[in-house]
Amino acid sequence: MPAHILVVGGTGMLSGLVEALAGDGGRLSLLSRHASQTAGGFDCDYHDAEAFNAALAAAVERSGPIDLAVAWFHTLKIAAPRLLAAQVKGRLFQVLGSATADPAHPDRLGRAAAVAEGLPACEVRQVVLGFKLEAGGSRWLTNDEISAGVLEAVRADRPLSIIGQVAPWSARP
Repeated sequence: MPAHILVVGGTGMLSGLVEALAGDGGRLSLLSRHASQTAGGFDCDYHDAEAFNAALAAAVERSGPIDLAVAWFHTLKIAAPRLLAAQVKGRLFQVLGSATADPAHPDRLGRAAAVAEGLPACEVRQVVLGFKLEAGGSRWLTNDEISAGVLEAVRADRPLSIIGQVAPWSARP
């Protein structure tokens, strides 16, 4: 595993991922609103660009360059995704909501990847969260399924991974 791993938003649905990565060794940093409750955590709200950038700088100062980042941003229309991409000297796994796979908006994956445009040291990988079909309907993924799927995506190192399914689009919950 890389020397410095940084996870954004790892106290909720990605908490299982954080636990697994912590067990792999290396230095782990966590940025979220409640990260200080976890070893290696820095509290910040990614909607606050100044606070987010300060937390990133503190993580890099403490643990060195970011070799691997996993980030779940609810929106890319803020400064934080680009600020993170500028600090990554390796792979950045973007965890993206199912709306990224909406066939009516085929440009969304490309727009998400653009956060690293012009930053040759940052290699973007994308993980799209889908849903599960079950007898009688469909449901969103559980936190455990999301964490396990993102961990598998990081270990497989594919440019695009889909957890669950995104088709047929009309079957989503």
